[in-house]
Amino acid sequence: MALSGGRDSVALLHATRAALAATRVGEAEPVPLLALHVHHGLQAQADEWDRFCAGLCQDWGVEYRAARVTVVPAHGEGLEAAARRARYQALTELCEQHNVGWLLFGHHLDDQVETVLMRLFRGSGVHGLAGMPALRRLAERRDIVLLRPWLEIERRDIEAYCLAHGLRWIDDPSNDDTRFARNALRQQLPGLLAAFPALRANVAQAAAHLAEAAHALDALAARQLAALAHPGRDAATLAELDLDGLGALPAAQGDAVLRLWLRDLGVRAPSVARLAAMRAQLIEHRGGEPALPHDGLVLRRFRSRVLACMPPGAPPTEAVALQWAGQGSLPVPAWRGELRFTRDDTFGVPEAVLRQPLTLGPRSGGERIVLRPGGPARALKQAYQEAAVPAWRRPYLPLLRAGEQIVFAAGLGMHRRWLDAAPAPRWRVEWHAWGPQPGPLP
Repeated sequence: MALSGGRDSVALLHATRAALAATRVGEAEPVPLLALHVHHGLQAQADEWDRFCAGLCQDWGVEYRAARVTVVPAHGEGLEAAARRARYQALTELCEQHNVGWLLFGHHLDDQVETVLMRLFRGSGVHGLAGMPALRRLAERRDIVLLRPWLEIERRDIEAYCLAHGLRWIDDPSNDDTRFARNALRQQLPGLLAAFPALRANVAQAAAHLAEAAHALDALAARQLAALAHPGRDAATLAELDLDGLGALPAAQGDAVLRLWLRDLGVRAPSVARLAAMRAQLIEHRGGEPALPHDGLVLRRFRSRVLACMPPGAPPTEAVALQWAGQGSLPVPAWRGELRFTRDDTFGVPEAVLRQPLTLGPRSGGERIVLRPGGPARALKQAYQEAAVPAWRRPYLPLLRAGEQIVFAAGLGMHRRWLDAAPAPRWRVEWHAWGPQPGPLP
């Protein structure tokens, strides 16, 4: 479970430990309990909080693990949101490392009310106004379940539990800093509760209704998404979405499909404004090849598809000298991939050519290639266009040369200048890029 050292997480750890102890009688395999702490480094007391949590777990006989993170807000992201993102990423990694299947949080009813009101004031849609779910699977790790067992419990009940059991905890001084929006809202809640005594219950009920509406929208979007989603065609592309089918949907349905697609890819949902920008640049305006960064991915449009791509980094610019000695593969780390060779005496490159000193490197301009025996020589730019290779991918696709002669172009295939009667042995050449979904390029 997540342990910050604050009142709510300490109380949940105490209650969970007691509940597990009560169920262990007669059990051969007791359920293990692991406390996970994230050290953000944002407060001067962060080291002290880590030591407090470690000492508490030692006293209670609970296994403890901590992770340190560096909080760096992304473009347009506030410090609170950046810290939350870093925290969840670190907790997910800790769960993976220690084979944790259930991740518990101490969020309670007052937290839920604050969350819903905050999102309302920020203009969130149905999914945001549904608040925090009591149970959900992590999109990036479907085998890890996030559980909030106290979402129906009020803060005052947790305070009473801590008093009854003599628990101690740490107070984060930043909780009183009204420069943070949630803290400013929290200070206004007593007046709202005085005016609207049923505020907590009514906001929670509204969130539940909106969660049902969001679930219905997701069910419809899932059926539409199934007909529009496709796997990526190379190592740099995680997934693709049919643009014509997406554009044919009403705007609200198209937004729901795009949001669900991104969620299934394991990234956070875009804001309403961000989603509108995606729709405008990817769907409504078809000129050029836009690139929209979003939560570690880059969304691109190419022809009739929206592509979810990994950020490519700077393309290699240097040629690498190679010597092939008949092996089945030849790794080239500088180009983040490997050449593979398969015996093919009918259509392959003559071995005598491959035995020459080889270089793997970038285009220099003006190259031409023959892609079928007896066919015309085409400029590489024209060949890439005909092969539907986007312009942004081309600098990452190397050329294999023997001397000054092109032997192979990644993304296109082998140069077919050799006659069918060329002597054996001959070898088929492929380029396999290293990436999240390795796959061959012709």
